[in-house]
Amino acid sequence: MKWLSLGCLALTACASSVVEQREHPLPNVVLVVVDDLGWQDTSVSFTFEPTRYNQWHSTPALEMLAVKGVRFSNAYSNSPVCTPTRTAILSGLHPAVTNITDWTLYTDQDFSRAMPELRDPKWNKAGLTLNDSLLPRMLQRRGYYTMYVGKAHLGAIGTQAANPLNAGFDRNVAGHAAGGPGSYYGADDYGNNKPGPWGVPDLEDFHGSDVFLTEAITIMAERELELAAQQHRPFFLQMAHYAVHSPIQADPRFFDYFKNKGLDDKEAAYASLVAGVDASLMRITDKLEQLNLADNTLIIFCSDNGGLSAHSRGRTPLGTGKDTHNQPLRSGKGSGYEGGIRVPLVMAWAGAAHPRFELPADVMLPFPTLSSDLYSTIADVAQIPNAWRNVAVDQHAASLWPIIAGKLGIVKRPMVWHYPHKWGPEGDRYEPFTAWREGDYKLIYWYESAQFELFNLANDLSEQHDLIYSHTDIAYRLANHLRQWMIEVDAQRPLRKDSGEMLALPTLSI
Repeated sequence: MKWLSLGCLALTACASSVVEQREHPLPNVVLVVVDDLGWQDTSVSFTFEPTRYNQWHSTPALEMLAVKGVRFSNAYSNSPVCTPTRTAILSGLHPAVTNITDWTLYTDQDFSRAMPELRDPKWNKAGLTLNDSLLPRMLQRRGYYTMYVGKAHLGAIGTQAANPLNAGFDRNVAGHAAGGPGSYYGADDYGNNKPGPWGVPDLEDFHGSDVFLTEAITIMAERELELAAQQHRPFFLQMAHYAVHSPIQADPRFFDYFKNKGLDDKEAAYASLVAGVDASLMRITDKLEQLNLADNTLIIFCSDNGGLSAHSRGRTPLGTGKDTHNQPLRSGKGSGYEGGIRVPLVMAWAGAAHPRFELPADVMLPFPTLSSDLYSTIADVAQIPNAWRNVAVDQHAASLWPIIAGKLGIVKRPMVWHYPHKWGPEGDRYEPFTAWREGDYKLIYWYESAQFELFNLANDLSEQHDLIYSHTDIAYRLANHLRQWMIEVDAQRPLRKDSGEMLALPTLSI
């Protein structure tokens, strides 16, 4: 495996090297977003050597994609939960800017677990704000045929944003307001035979069948690609899997394989969900080849937050339980530790190397990324004019294309996460936080305990050694940056239950 050397040049939003001869066909883009997939939940390694968890999974399609392209060892979601990240991809804006800081379902309901002294701030429960600078709308304007298949979770029930068609997609299959499936089984009508909002729509052809949900939406995506091929214009497909979100139900196509490897029933079911996603990736790639579209189609594979490591999971392959499914990363979905926000990210051409948009092969990039970077990255690939883009795109979101092409690099790029809510289950620091990473150092402020922690991720990826008292100069510098950023974006903090007042900005005092 090769590392690509990065220089110390300033990152700009413009990638002029991307814009070439307009008479050539614009590239197609397939964005695969997996739900709750952890950093190590595939057989593709994002470190020099595969981790112990990598070795328990089997994702040959993703392995082939990674060999043809680039993977990012320091890729992050914008949030430890789904809606903030999903809306950041389409808007290019940080969740603290849009104030979509938690997962959505109802416009009049918070979802935080009860806290003794704090409660949620006033956040944007409606979800995505619709405007012409959303990524799919810009792509439509550029001439792209835009398709959404799978989990949406972009806006609350009853809002326009609940339906991806209103965000700029020409087609929507199975995307609605809910963030998880009522069931993965066709025999259960994918949850439509149960009360509540969780039934997956648009899959009536498979009701009562033995077709697993991941396969059903893949079949629908294949049909959409066939329609796209008839359009004779570039296309954008967002393939958004419901897997591997709870309920963790076994994909019968793969369950026995993992059970025979020695996993317990729950973890074998989880691994089977991952394998189903990979089988979907293989089918999508094969369909592109059949339609003679592969050589001009970029595939991006990512997750919307870190891996689940709380409720619904079984014992890990290492024999441990809750909050250990992402080791050596600490904690999981819902937490500000690495297990909650570090994700897999792979980009490659579906077919042969593209003649005009070169990607290095089998390269792992250490450059830190956020999910919101995909907004500008895809916009650059589609050659969308800067004038069409949202001028308010946060300074921490930028195009990755110059990095991938080896044209540009940054050694220290600041990154920030802001989650002023307490995620559902009990666990390792599932609580409100704001975090700042710069270089190897990551500072986290926990609102319930009014406590800072500082970690050096270069030699403490597990975040076990708090340096707040031994590296005070670094801690103060990062705390000042974090505080200034919060002022600039007007980041909302939790409220005191007794007075209704917002907590003060984090201030470090040692």
